[in-house]
Amino acid sequence: MQTASQNLTARVKYATGNGEHRFSNHMRNFSDLDEQEVLALAISLEEDDERTYDNYAHYLQGNYPDSAAIFRSMAEEEAGHRRRLIELYQQRFGEFIPLIRRHEIRGFMHRPSIWLGQPLGLEKIRERAEEMEMESQ
Repeated sequence: MQTASQNLTARVKYATGNGEHRFSNHMRNFSDLDEQEVLALAISLEEDDERTYDNYAHYLQGNYPDSAAIFRSMAEEEAGHRRRLIELYQQRFGEFIPLIRRHEIRGFMHRPSIWLGQPLGLEKIRERAEEMEMESQ
């Protein structure tokens, strides 16, 4: 009989595997998404970028207030993109927007969570922001 700790460990290993999402066999190819799904994914990606830039601003505020202001501005820009995409989505498909995340689509770059990598220095944050911008093009 497994202990509670062994049971939890087994469940975590099942859920995470070798860094793969446990539902990876249910991932979709980007090319298989229809217009509605692509738009829903784009909304999700804009929200992720907005929140990421907001996090960068928060963590830089104490030591690098000018850089924090730049990241706040970038977050606001992403928020504007998201709002426009939501308006377009609602005009075309109605109010309900399905939640589609990058890790559910094959070929999308994995982005490590910001809070897991704390503390991040200014250079590391700049590198990640540059990667985000290149990936979005």
